[in-house]
Parts: sequence; structure tokens; C-alpha cells
Amino acid sequence: DGTQNTWRHALSGYSHYKDKAKMKDSKECSSERTTVDVVPFFGPNGALEPGITFVKLDCEGAEIDILLSTEAADASAWMDVTHLVFEWSFTKEKKVERFHDAVKNLESSGFVVMYEGKGSHWDIEPGMEWPFFTDHVIFATRAHSHKLESTT
Repeated sequence: DGTQNTWRHALSGYSHYKDKAKMKDSKECSSERTTVDVVPFFGPNGALEPGITFVKLDCEGAEIDILLSTEAADASAWMDVTHLVFEWSFTKEKKVERFHDAVKNLESSGFVVMYEGKGSHWDIEPGMEWPFFTDHVIFATRAHSHKLESTT
């Protein structure tokens, strides 16, 4: 069914893959776990810093929580970011409405959000679930922040 983890990596709690180490019928354990340090994306001790204008958000499934957070709807939280690229994990969150909530957060922060299929049946019909077996790459842009535009 495509969920057996053969080479993929994901953060614990965000993975939808089956862990061979936990499967009763597995003859061998091929999963390896590694501890990694994490930092918040937004906030005073976050990964996002002043002067950063381009973000490729790739957090192994945590993008959903970041983009659905209240901070994502706050233009000042994005600081100087003018270009954003991320993969929406429809394989983890199939409800298109949740994706639209993230898009609304970005639009509230001044981003124009672009993605393939915008306006198609899966994008506009209420109650839709993602009809495909892949995730989706999203692009977002916005004008420079007031700090970058100010010349006085």
C-alpha cells in the first residue's frame, strides 16, 4: 500500500509510514531512529531571522502545524520573507479544507499563493479530500516588507 518505510525520513509524530521495527510480521528491523535538535520556526529563538527573504520550508510533515499556526497569519512573524516554497503533505492531511486554512493564513500575511490545480474540482468543491497519491508543491510571494522598501 506504499506506507512501508523503505528509505523515507520523517519526524516522529508526523510520519504516516509503517515502522518495520513495530510490525509483528517483520523478520528484520530496518528502521533507524536518530535524535535531532529542533527549534521553533517563528519567534525570538526561531529559525526565521531578519534579512531572510526566501524560505524553502521542508520540515518532514511539520509544515502543516507551522502553516496552520496563528503566527503564520501574522505578517510581522514572516519578517522579511517575500518568497516561500513548501510541500503540503496531503498524504498526511487529506482534507483540502485544512490546506485552504493554511492558504488563508498566508494570504492574511500578504502572500499570493500559487499551486497547480487552483480552481479545479478538488480545490473548489466543499468537503473534498485530496484525490491523488502525492503531495503538492506550493509557491507564495509577497511584496517586500516595509523595512526593505523604506529609503528614508
